[in-house]
Amino acid sequence: MNNRTLFGGRDTRLAGHRRADARPTSRGQIAPRIWLPLLALLLILSGCGAKPAERAASAPADTGQAAGVDGAAAAEPAASEPVTLTVSAAASLTDALGELERAYEAEHPYVKLDFNFGASGALQRQIEQGAPADLFLSASSPNMQALLDGGLIDAVYETDWLTNTLVAVVPTDSTVAKIEDLRRADVKTIAIGMPDSVPAGKYAQEALAHAGLWEPLQGKLVQGKDVRQVLQYAETGNADAGFVYKTDALTSNRVKIAFDVDPAGYSPIRYPIGVVKATGHAGAARDFYAYLQTPEALKLLSRYGFSAAQ
Repeated sequence: MNNRTLFGGRDTRLAGHRRADARPTSRGQIAPRIWLPLLALLLILSGCGAKPAERAASAPADTGQAAGVDGAAAAEPAASEPVTLTVSAAASLTDALGELERAYEAEHPYVKLDFNFGASGALQRQIEQGAPADLFLSASSPNMQALLDGGLIDAVYETDWLTNTLVAVVPTDSTVAKIEDLRRADVKTIAIGMPDSVPAGKYAQEALAHAGLWEPLQGKLVQGKDVRQVLQYAETGNADAGFVYKTDALTSNRVKIAFDVDPAGYSPIRYPIGVVKATGHAGAARDFYAYLQTPEALKLLSRYGFSAAQ
């Protein structure tokens, strides 16, 4: 190619010519027209090299600050997603849990409590049939035990929680004062919960049987779907007497307690609580389960007549 070599698309003859001119002078120096451009080039290169060094020197401080922010963000727990806990609870807990709900949600704004109140037996069947529930607050040990036996309640998170007592309520102008007064002719209707599904009804059945009155009073008995309906029958005059928990009686000014039922005549009233195994919010459910047993919660519940289980 006529002794020409292309390098990077350039004609290298000029470079060859420059190398020939760049021979040493008599003083062993490179000709000024050569070393001056080279010196300038070296200065440029050294300047470019210094900038990365400067950047490298400053990088740890910047990177450290960024890493500190990112690290803190990574270490800080993400804001909890809102959680709704479905709590199947005995109807006799309605008023007490209403206040407890407000207290708990104020302290735990990421949790919403959704209570499903009803007879403990009915709630048990709902859970057995797959109804959504995160916790079960029962007014009957047998109902809880049935779910434990069926593997539906986490045995690690199940315990006796509260106790209660059984009383008879009557309209405020009634003269009934003892269980034997229920035989009187002016006492025409006596309300109890359905013994098969309402724990208070089962306890009432036991108490009447213990007093020898279950069979004699059969013609007077009417049954309610839960203890709150029994209370309502007495409040409205649709029943001349009703058997309810003391805690329910204390919520009403439309009835009075005629007498406390002899505790020797019925099974101990215990309220067991437990976390449902199928819960989709195990952490939140366990937190609420623990809260229910705190001195704060138990003190609130005591104002409604409940006592802590021993």
